[in-house]
Amino acid sequence: MAATAESVASKPIGFRASSMKRPLQLRSLGLALTVDPDGSVRSLASLEEHRALFGFEQLWFYKVQAGVVVHAQRPDWDVRLSPWRVRLLGKVFDVDVVQSIEFYPGRSAGFVRRVGVKNLGQAQVKLRVFELLDPTAAHFPDPSAPWGSLGVNAFNRQSHVAMDEVSDPPSARVVGSYPAPSKFYLATGRQRAQEVISAGELPDPTAGASGQVLVVSGHELDLSPGESKEVTFVSIYNQGKLEDALTDFGRLTIGQSAKQEGPELACSDQAVADAAAWALASVQGGAYAADTLDRYESLRALSLFYPMLAAKVTAGAKASLRKDGSLPHSLDGSKAGLLETALFVRAAALTAVASQDKKLAKAVYPLLKKCAAFLMASGTDASADPSLPQGWRRRLGSGYPTGEVPEVALAVAAALEAASATARISSRADDAGKFLERSKLVSDHVRKKLLDDRGFLSLCRDTAGRLRTDETVDMAVAAYRHPFMESAEQAAAHRLMEKDFDSAYGPRCVPTTNMVYFNGTYGEGQLGGVWTRAVLAHALLCYRTGLAGMGSLSASKVARLVVDEQLRLGGTPGEFPLWVDPDRKEVHGGSDPVAAARFLEVLLEGELGLPEGAERPVLAPAQSSTIGWLMAAGFHAGGPASAFVGRSEGKAHLFFAGDRVESKTGSRYARAERLDVTQRGVHAVTFYNPGQVICAGNSTGSIARFSIGFPPRAADFTKRLSSPLEEYDPASGSWTKVGSLRVSPAMSFDVSLPPNGWKAFRASTG
Repeated sequence: MAATAESVASKPIGFRASSMKRPLQLRSLGLALTVDPDGSVRSLASLEEHRALFGFEQLWFYKVQAGVVVHAQRPDWDVRLSPWRVRLLGKVFDVDVVQSIEFYPGRSAGFVRRVGVKNLGQAQVKLRVFELLDPTAAHFPDPSAPWGSLGVNAFNRQSHVAMDEVSDPPSARVVGSYPAPSKFYLATGRQRAQEVISAGELPDPTAGASGQVLVVSGHELDLSPGESKEVTFVSIYNQGKLEDALTDFGRLTIGQSAKQEGPELACSDQAVADAAAWALASVQGGAYAADTLDRYESLRALSLFYPMLAAKVTAGAKASLRKDGSLPHSLDGSKAGLLETALFVRAAALTAVASQDKKLAKAVYPLLKKCAAFLMASGTDASADPSLPQGWRRRLGSGYPTGEVPEVALAVAAALEAASATARISSRADDAGKFLERSKLVSDHVRKKLLDDRGFLSLCRDTAGRLRTDETVDMAVAAYRHPFMESAEQAAAHRLMEKDFDSAYGPRCVPTTNMVYFNGTYGEGQLGGVWTRAVLAHALLCYRTGLAGMGSLSASKVARLVVDEQLRLGGTPGEFPLWVDPDRKEVHGGSDPVAAARFLEVLLEGELGLPEGAERPVLAPAQSSTIGWLMAAGFHAGGPASAFVGRSEGKAHLFFAGDRVESKTGSRYARAERLDVTQRGVHAVTFYNPGQVICAGNSTGSIARFSIGFPPRAADFTKRLSSPLEEYDPASGSWTKVGSLRVSPAMSFDVSLPPNGWKAFRASTG
């Protein structure tokens, strides 16, 4: 299970372990690794298999002095947290300890703990390190994780313990370390394992054991003054054969771990760049969300960054389709979910349309047609069952909008428009016409019946026919669903920026001036708190209405909430909180994959200008923004794509590559490749054919001087010994020669980037 890429350019979040009240959770492609601030692993869970693959794991340190075993006190670790790795720095006795915990970077699932120790004292130290692991998650169950396994057959192979699971078909586990431990001890009872840990002495090695086994390993490290040593602990799970797990274990121990790959987003604002990295990790959980509405809310972003996860959501939707063509309501599976169905159709249809692949469109079209028929049956008012909340306000016990809800109606209009485009590609002209006509009628109904006298979107027209004209964040959430009327969208965008809505974290759900039902905490903040996903809906609305500067400022607010303020507000760094109480200054709800998905939409749709309703993926970056440059590498817009946009003097300059993506401006290339830069806070990408350019951006507030290396990919490099190096001038839109490069298999040149600035260089024109 390959982990997602983590660039050296990302900035880890730092804090003391004692300041944390909740565990840390890392995510990677269907895996969730939960780590306590004391450095112990609670569990590695598979979101796809709905169970823990490994349970509790922890290290103990001892010093052996004159035959006496002295237990080390657990330090208050200095924690460095990034989306795919936890680093722990501390000191035991006179020994400096650095640990890192991360996902196993190969085909199998698993995690790796690397431990480095250095003797800082003047005398030799005999350090003893024990690892305790619960492979079946039976003895130290994590209440937040699902069950583990019934048992394993474990065999001690000295450098590792190989385990076949007692299941059909049998999966496999391999745990071990490099270098090999002095011995393994296998226990079948928690009390016996704890006695061994307490004594600091391992009994004779165990050849094998069956059942719910606990594995204890020991390392003896003799450290001279100033000497350093390293130990790597590996826990690997393979759903197939034991041989595959053993191969992966061997690959890691001899340093042949797989290169980490995945999408990457970066920009001139370091907090936004770091939050984007967290969003890419968090949104993966949307594919496995227990709340089905959250799955479909995340589907658009999953399609853009993780198509394989999006395909899993689509397969799950197909399996749960009701006879009437609807998807089940997230709160009551026995009833139809109008919003659920609309959001699924929109995201799935847009993915098919962006590909411009008739075969793909025809494959998904029968499913979309059934769902679209259900949406058509809801009428031009898109009314739904009033006994259940139909919009985003699902945490209110009562008083939620009912009847004709603008948010739901516009989601239906968006879905039918996307279904029409899919029908057109699938050569179903009659269906395309019907769906598009109904989409326009639903939008027209919203314009005529659900706007108040001031031009604001209403909360709803209730079942008694009364127009609810309360001013709430629902105006932005509804308009975010589908562009329908520029003046109403602008009115919503501006109204939510006024003082009674505004807070340090973005607009509240209900303004403080609403004396009827404003309450900062009721309904999990839906009557006066700040819902992060709603803030980001407003940010996207700002971009769409020409307020890119305000949209980027909202994105920056959310980014700082995620990266800088979580600890102060009682949360976990790196999480997108479900909602914030701005008055009590508290975050609630854990990490929200829907908010993470919308943050990614803000960067791609808002900053890069990839409109969600377009039949072809067309990039049209905002000309002005507080974000000076943006790099998006490895996203999916009808096919693999990458782009770099730099802004200067109110103008955007675009470089991009992709099989399907287009733009009316900018420079298009056939391929793109990310470049490794050792300078922290610096990101780079090269585009090639025709020619080759290198774009680099600096996320830090200081000048960055570094050497950038790149492979010569342009065809004309094979015909010459040297090539001129040119720098792009944003003011004139032209290239100026700044040097010459010798052609070689690995080329490089020196770069100096201004604080938060960017530059583009051309190494070849043909």
